Formats: sequence, C-alpha cells, structure tokens
Amino acid sequence: MFPVQPGPPPVHPELSPLSVARMLWNSKVLIGLIWIALCLLSVAVVYTIPPTYRAEAVILVDSQKVPERYVASTVSADVQDRLAAISQQILASSRLQRVIDTYHLYDREKARLSQEEIVEMMRKDTQITLERGLSQERTNAFRIAYQGRDPNTVSNVANEIGNLFIEQNLRTRENHAEGTAAFIEEQLQQAKKTLGTLEAELEAYKLQHKGELPEQEGSLAASLSRLQIELQGNQDAINRAGQSHALLTSSLSMAESTAKVLERTAASRGANQANAAAAPRNSAALQAELDALRLRYTVDHPDVQRLEKLVAQAKQSEKAPPSGVKDAAAASQASVDGAPDLLQQRERIASLRTELALANRELEFRNNERKEILTKIAALQGRMDALPVREQELTALSRDYEIAKANYKSLLNNRLAADMATDLERRQQGERFTMIDPAQPPVKPSAPDRATWVGIGCALSLLLALLGGLAREIKRNVLLGEWELPPDIAIIGRVTAIVPPIPARKPAAT
Repeated sequence: MFPVQPGPPPVHPELSPLSVARMLWNSKVLIGLIWIALCLLSVAVVYTIPPTYRAEAVILVDSQKVPERYVASTVSADVQDRLAAISQQILASSRLQRVIDTYHLYDREKARLSQEEIVEMMRKDTQITLERGLSQERTNAFRIAYQGRDPNTVSNVANEIGNLFIEQNLRTRENHAEGTAAFIEEQLQQAKKTLGTLEAELEAYKLQHKGELPEQEGSLAASLSRLQIELQGNQDAINRAGQSHALLTSSLSMAESTAKVLERTAASRGANQANAAAAPRNSAALQAELDALRLRYTVDHPDVQRLEKLVAQAKQSEKAPPSGVKDAAAASQASVDGAPDLLQQRERIASLRTELALANRELEFRNNERKEILTKIAALQGRMDALPVREQELTALSRDYEIAKANYKSLLNNRLAADMATDLERRQQGERFTMIDPAQPPVKPSAPDRATWVGIGCALSLLLALLGGLAREIKRNVLLGEWELPPDIAIIGRVTAIVPPIPARKPAAT
C-alpha cells in the first residue's frame, strides 16, 4: 500500500472486483471476528425462542347409517356450511374462555393482555382444515389443529375442541330435526282445523241443498220420468172417469125420464082403471116416447121392449070397443103389469146415482192426484234447473276441501318422516362426526425451525461482517493497487511493502 500524500484527494474510479477483493482480504480478521460474534448471537437468540408444539386431530364425517330412501334426513345443509356454523359456535368467546380456564392457557399473557385479546390469540392458534375425498365435491373429513408451548396441553386442547365439534354437531342436528318436526306439527294442526271447517261447510251445504246436488242428477231425472209416467196414467184415469161419468149421467137422465113416463102411465092406469074400456089409450104419446128411447138404446133394452108392449096394448085398446067388466079386468091387469117395471126402474135409478157418486169421487181424486203430480214435477224441474248453480258452488267448496285434504295428507306424511328423522338423530344413526385420529402429544416442536433460523442468522452475520470490512477500508481512503490510478499516470517503479520491526521491550529495572 502507498500512503497518499497530502493534497487533493485522488479520483477513484468505480470499485473494481480487485479492489473489493483487496478490501475484503485486508479486513479478513475483522470480518471473521464480526461473523463469528454475530453467528453466536444468532444462535443464542434462536435458542432463546420458546418452542411451539402443534397437535392435530382428524374427524371423519360419517354418513347416515339408514339409507335415505327409507328415512330422509331433515338436515339438508352441506357439511362445509354446517362446519362453518359450528365453528362460529365453538370459537365463540364463552366456549373458548372455558377451555382456556380448564387447561390454564396463556397464563403469562394474562398479566399484560385483556380477556378479548387472549381469546383472539386462541382463535389464531386454532386451525380447521377441510379434507375432500376423491370426488373433490364432498367433505369427507376435517382436521382440528392447535399450537402451544406444552405438548400434552396442545394435544388435550385439540381433542377437546374436536369433542366439542362432535357434540355440537349432534346437538345441532337433533335440534334442527326437532324444530322441523315441531313446525310441521304446528302446520298439521292448522291444516286439520282448516280441513274440519271446510268439511263442515261442505256437509252443511249438502244437507241444505239435498236433492239438488250434481251427483243426484240421475235420481232426479229418474224421478221426473216416473212422475211424467204417473201423470200420463193419471190423465188416462181422468179420461176414463170422465167417460164413465158422462155415460152414467146420460143413463141416469134416461132412467129418470123413463121412470116419469112409467109414473104417469101407472097414475093414468090407476085413475082410469074402472073405465079403462071406455077411455081409449093414447098410442101416439106412447109411440113418441118409444121413438125417443130408440134413439138412445137398442131394441134389446128393457124400457124399449116395455114401451113397445104398451104401445101395442094402446093400439089394441083403440081398435077394440069397450066391453064392460072384461075391459075393466084388462085395465086392472095392465096396471099390475106396469107396477114391477116402475119399481125396477127406480132401483136402477138408485144404482145409477150411487155409481155416479162414485164416479164423481173418482174424478175428484184423480184431479187432486194430478195437481200433486204437477206440483212434484214443478219442484223436480226447479231442482233440475238449479243443478248448474249448485254444481258451481259445490265445485268451489269441493276444490277448497280437496286442496286442504291434500295439504293435510302431505303434512301428515311429512310429520311421520320428521318424527322418524328426529328419532334417527336421537339414536345417533344420522350423519355424525367421528374422531378417527385423536391428537397425540407432539415430540418435535413445529416452530421455530432452529436449523433454518440459525442458517439465516449466520448468512446475515456474514453479510454484515463483509459490509463492515468494506466500510472500514473505504473510510481509510487508501489506494489498493495500481489499477486504481488514472491511465495518464506513469508508473516508474514498484516497492514491496515494508513492515517496520517491532522494538523489543526492555527489561524493567530492579
């Protein structure tokens, strides 16, 4: 090295690799001492950091034992969603505080941190990781990890949190199933009440409009047809009764006319019985009555035959002269012959009057029966006319009733399914969490990685030592070699480094 003479500082070009190497070589002792000191310091610092242990428990998501085609679960949420909800419940401040108090966690930190900060530290130290199966669509398991300073404590805490997840899952599923069953039961009772109301309204409507319902249209039509047949038979009976009444009336009139004739004849005979021979018979009057009877009756009618006999006797009387006792005897005999005919005619008149009275009663009965039949037909026709209106009203009531009935049936089936699902959850036969790999006390700490940190510390120590050596050489401001001189300066000679001898120490005077 060449000491720099006083004067203006030399102009150094940019440091070349040879200059850096020379500076490092000149400060090799310093660099080595600094590196060793910093490495020892790094090792001391790394090994003063307390170790952190990590314990992990694996929980399997065990599927439902009973096939869902037999018993459908009421819990339809995805496992990941349920895990998120359960995590919020498990990692709540109250739950974590109980775990902290049970296992005496963070005793050192409690002196300087608040309760909320301690709980937050535990949340950060607790980690939940999902494990997916081959399909990558369904979560088959998840891991619960906890880290702390004591191996046994972290394993116990991890298992405790895992058990909390298992218990909370069972409780959540059971509460969900019971809530679903209670809700369906409430809806079922309301549907039952609605169904009963609609059923009562429908029954009351059917009772109120009995005989006018659409399903009774066939019976109404049959009844109407039967009444029409009865009406036709009644009309025929009325026609027959009318004919019989007319015939009896005519017969009675003729019989009364004949009786009057017979009465006049008998009276005439009784009055002229003594002088029957002297008084000629009026054959013309008898002939007129006979002609009148022939217009109504046949020749075989007894009245016609009797008048014919009287007409013949009258004509014979008119031709024969009066003969005293003989004529009187003949007239007396004729009067006797006429008396039985008059009695017979009167009996016939009484019989005809009786038959006519019966015919009047029959006709009156048939007319009354006709009125009743017509009234019934009108009532049935009114019911037939009201059928479309009743059908619309009944359809509206029946539609509401059928909807309520179907809703009630559906809710009843759902309640049975919900009860089975609730019983399934209570028996722990549904989907549940099972701890297949409990957390074990770790042997090796998870943090810090002392070898890595020591390596990093040594590397940084070497870097700092090199920087210290370079800074020392730069501060000395000396030329390190001829390559640092400007190119226009000529080199006239080279002198090796002269190391002055160290003077020997004189012995101390005695």
